[in-house]
Amino acid sequence: MNLQNQQNEFLNYYHRYKQVVYNYALKMSSNKMVTDDIVQTVFLKLFEHLPGIRSKESISYWLFKSTRNEIYAFFRKKRVDAGSSSLEDAEHVAAGSSANVELQYELNNLREIVRAELETLPLEQKDALLLREYGGFSYREIGEMLQIDEELVKSRLFKARTRLAKKLIPVID
Repeated sequence: MNLQNQQNEFLNYYHRYKQVVYNYALKMSSNKMVTDDIVQTVFLKLFEHLPGIRSKESISYWLFKSTRNEIYAFFRKKRVDAGSSSLEDAEHVAAGSSANVELQYELNNLREIVRAELETLPLEQKDALLLREYGGFSYREIGEMLQIDEELVKSRLFKARTRLAKKLIPVID
């Protein structure tokens, strides 16, 4: 593969996956600066390894696995407890009609509740939930990434979703 083709292929993958990789890394690290560094590192590694990746269908798997590894490397290096951070990316209410502003305010409020509850999940449940919801991976793929049985993935997802639902039901009612 010549350099021009590699660059074009890389740019296609970058534009296709950068937002979902960023969102996943942000949810896991809860820190924008750390997320920026992780995403940059992951995509640099993708560029370096792209010629050696045989199955282009597995790029998303490769990206999420690399992102997850970078996040854990960060936590090991900094000896940071992943569950004790708080998210720094509060959304702003968009200007518009009063009905739109009210709806936007309620959605932002709900997002903050979900984010806060995500932060209280055990890391294993949080990891499985984010890989499923943000990565769109199957139970089997998540099991392979986390090196656990598919049934354990289902169990972790069930527990995480149940916990989130219990927290959200009183808010929605």
